Amino acid sequence: MASSLLWKRIWKHKLFYLFMLPGIIWFFLFSYVPLYSIQVAFRDFTFSKGFTGSAWAGLKYFRQFFDYYQSGTIIRNTIIISLMKLLIGFPMPIILAILLNEVHNRKFKKIVQTLSYLPYFVSWIVVITLMQRLLTPYGGPINDMITSIFGSSPIQFLNNTTWFYQVVVGSDIWKNIGWSSIIYMATISSIDQQLYEAAKIDGAGRFRQMWHVTLPGIRGIAVILFILATGSLMSAGYEQLLLLNGPATTAIGSVLDVHVINSGISAGRLSYAAAVGLFQSLIALILIVTVNRIARKFSDVTLF
Repeated sequence: MASSLLWKRIWKHKLFYLFMLPGIIWFFLFSYVPLYSIQVAFRDFTFSKGFTGSAWAGLKYFRQFFDYYQSGTIIRNTIIISLMKLLIGFPMPIILAILLNEVHNRKFKKIVQTLSYLPYFVSWIVVITLMQRLLTPYGGPINDMITSIFGSSPIQFLNNTTWFYQVVVGSDIWKNIGWSSIIYMATISSIDQQLYEAAKIDGAGRFRQMWHVTLPGIRGIAVILFILATGSLMSAGYEQLLLLNGPATTAIGSVLDVHVINSGISAGRLSYAAAVGLFQSLIALILIVTVNRIARKFSDVTLF
């Protein structure tokens, strides 16, 4: 009986399900079908023998990773960089969306939105190349400005342990802040304008309207996005770190993402790389479930 009612509802809303079909097919092909290859992490995989023909290795490659003398450093670096990106970078799109919502000059607002969105569509290779030109101590505009204003010697921003975290987090925020703010701006636009009118009648200024109307209005979506963001604490972003990290910053810049790419592609250790990648995914799943349960205790908004 219940199944027949379900199919009747699906048939009634068949056009909506039809629109969902391409997304469902995409997720099935690229997110669920590849799960079959998880077994690579537990086998001595070779291309000639394939998935099922390769010998079973059990937890051999997991033990190899944890026995690796730099595994602790790599995990620590990944957590530190990811945590800094989360704690510093997560509020930035919210702040940008709220500030843009308070701008009434539509032309200026569109210009700021466009300029903030554009970096998201630029590859990290172009971004790092641009940073190298801007931050170089040999005639770079940033160092020229610092020298002319403060009279100090040029600063080596790149390949410098003192400035490494600032450059990594700052470039990540600059690249993603505009795109991430779109969701919050859409949520703000859906807030009932009568709430703002009621706040004005009660004597609330623009700051108090932001605090008592805008922030509560986007709290739900912010909680959901924060829960999802915690799943990336074991993934600091391989492309950015692969390009920014150098010999001078290896001690604080070596992360799991780069280690997986170097092990799997450069060294050809596919089973080892799959094991490390699976370890990342399991930790991400545990983090998301844990933070979701914490959110359920303190909020009525949860992911599942």
